[in-house]
Amino acid sequence: MTLLGKSFTALILILSAVFMVLALAVNASHRNWRDVVLTGIDGQPGLKQQIENTTRVNEQLRDSQQRAQASLDREQATRRTALAALSTQLDQLKSDLQQSEASVQKLTAQVQELTQIDLSRAQELERLTAENSKLRTSVRTEQQDRDQLFTQTLELTDQMNKLRGFKQQLEERNSQLMAQVTRFEEVVASKGIDVNEPLDGAPPMRNGKILEIDRPRRLTLVSIGYDEGLREGHMLEVTRDGRYIGKLKIRKTEPDRAVAEIMIDYSDGIMQENDRVDTTLD
Repeated sequence: MTLLGKSFTALILILSAVFMVLALAVNASHRNWRDVVLTGIDGQPGLKQQIENTTRVNEQLRDSQQRAQASLDREQATRRTALAALSTQLDQLKSDLQQSEASVQKLTAQVQELTQIDLSRAQELERLTAENSKLRTSVRTEQQDRDQLFTQTLELTDQMNKLRGFKQQLEERNSQLMAQVTRFEEVVASKGIDVNEPLDGAPPMRNGKILEIDRPRRLTLVSIGYDEGLREGHMLEVTRDGRYIGKLKIRKTEPDRAVAEIMIDYSDGIMQENDRVDTTLD
């Protein structure tokens, strides 16, 4: 209930009390109502004065009501202003909320996209890690192979250096032999000797092969013999694919074969069956 309603209720209550008193007074006695109205009785103020008092009270109440109504109007106006401001703030907050929701949706979409990107990158990282492991294994294998190749290269380099030394020796020996051959040709030409004619004590230029080898006794059986001009004490050179192997010395001859001793001091390899043998003038 508002203040105005309370005021009217109080006013009605007072007026009801006044009228009740008047009714009781009228019903109680037959008096001079003029006196009762104007001067009153038994020291009580008259009804006129009471009405005036009541009117003053009513006017005071009405003034209070008007002041209360004015205050209420001001308060309502203030509240309407505040409500309008709050409504404006609410609209602004709704707009901000919509913008925030739109931003949240956009950020959610970005987060999902970044999550997918992160997942893809994680998968790519896992794949690259696996490939990296394979590459490391491959690199270690390649390094081991390279080390083995390097070791083999060193070994082959040593062998090549040895072969170069041996080649140099052979070239020097070849030079010596060529010089000797040239000298022999000059001597033969100067003496008018036929090189194809066998000489006493010297084997003709023949070649054959090793048939058998008796390694414990250091003996070999060759495919050329007495009929080819071989005699005991003749020397044979042994080669394989053009490479010098060693020398043999004839110990016993037969018409088509001969037994020869392996000369250890001239050995430069292991003799085998089917190695080529050539007669020499040494």
